[in-house]
Amino acid sequence: MSISFKFIPLTFLSFLLSSCCTQKDFAKEDPFMCQGIVHLSENGCPYYIEITQSLIDGIAVGNKIYPVQLKDSYKKKGLKLAFDATVSRAPSPSDCTVDGVAVLSNVEVVP
Repeated sequence: MSISFKFIPLTFLSFLLSSCCTQKDFAKEDPFMCQGIVHLSENGCPYYIEITQSLIDGIAVGNKIYPVQLKDSYKKKGLKLAFDATVSRAPSPSDCTVDGVAVLSNVEVVP
């Protein structure tokens, strides 16, 4: 009986650590509003968006996301966008160093 009590704190600690997340974790499945700047042909990526403002906790400022199926009209270096982002399980291109992959909706160009 005493042996099982020794494993309870260890089990609790394991559960607690596995439920924690860092800034680079994109655990949310609900969309969240962000703003960012489009970058082309950098960090091994054909394009990515650097987050400059996250309006709801989810993606940290400075994170880089690879947007899945971004329209060509938005693939312009330095273009500032506002958008809703939803986490995607799609892979990023090989050699593309980003913090996450997302599907964008409600995309707008901002000044």
